[in-house]
Amino acid sequence: MKTKIKNAIIAAALLITAFACENDENDFLIPKGENNEVQIENSVYTHQTYFDLSSNSVVLTVDNNDWDLTVQTSGEAGAIKLNPAKGYRVYKTSSKDITEDIELPENPDWTYDDPSGELDDLAFSDWDEDQVYVIAKKVVGLDPTAPPTITPFARISFSKQGSDVVIKWVPDGESDVSEFAMKATGESHPFTWFSFEAKGEASVQPPASGSYDIVFTTYTGEVENGPMSFDMELRGVLTNRYANVVSYRYEPEESTDEQYIEIFNNLTKQDVENDEFEDDADEIGYEWKKFNRNSMNYEIDKSNMYFIRDNSGNYYKIRFTNFYNDKGDKGYVSFTYALL
Repeated sequence: MKTKIKNAIIAAALLITAFACENDENDFLIPKGENNEVQIENSVYTHQTYFDLSSNSVVLTVDNNDWDLTVQTSGEAGAIKLNPAKGYRVYKTSSKDITEDIELPENPDWTYDDPSGELDDLAFSDWDEDQVYVIAKKVVGLDPTAPPTITPFARISFSKQGSDVVIKWVPDGESDVSEFAMKATGESHPFTWFSFEAKGEASVQPPASGSYDIVFTTYTGEVENGPMSFDMELRGVLTNRYANVVSYRYEPEESTDEQYIEIFNNLTKQDVENDEFEDDADEIGYEWKKFNRNSMNYEIDKSNMYFIRDNSGNYYKIRFTNFYNDKGDKGYVSFTYALL
């Protein structure tokens, strides 16, 4: 009898412990001050990897082709975002008839989602009911010296039906209209992924809004080259702006490679002020690496150091250390980070 009572007490204690762990996020925090060495297992050229710093874990990895649009399906905003890794461009027409053939101007004003994540700077920002857009793909050919082509993919429009967002589209060269209603969701999953191939919800869906801090992805951004600027497909890191994750680039004085490591290891919370954090999703971005035209490889900028503050108020320092795996394949990001 005593053994049974003892076992019951132990079982109850385990249940209480498990329940406490499940409900206290701090129980999952990595130890403070310890450097964590991480290599992302999938190339940023082919996959998007969502990473949570507090638990030192990958939350979700998806193929770049698994989805096409993110639709806000909670609340009233109904924001619609492009998959940043697909190289999509958008042209707003003057038509509200999805069945009407669209003749593009000679030089269409193609737009894309600004990587800052600002809702006002989305290609589909402030969309009107039944407003027709042309969505196109930017394609880079085998010849790197040749200019990329922007090829129309489909006509598309959006409307509200109660709390649902209705998507209508006509693939380029076709006449039949496809339609799908994106159903309303809860606040913990405010976004739903849409897939043209699936003709509706994608087979994989985004992680819970507050479950990750950063995503390793391809995205479109503006790159300056002398007096000119170009929109290019970039490979880097975006913070989870919609969960209030913010970041700051720390710029140390010019030093040797060994000194940069020492500087990073000695960084504390006192080296960044709260008002220095930026909420732009691309504050970390891609510039922690540089392309060497002599070796035709990417090299890590040894001075790269960043601070991140997550939606629970935890501070981290992070530094990127490699862009290649052991086989020499590019896009496999390695980084060091620590909880402060």
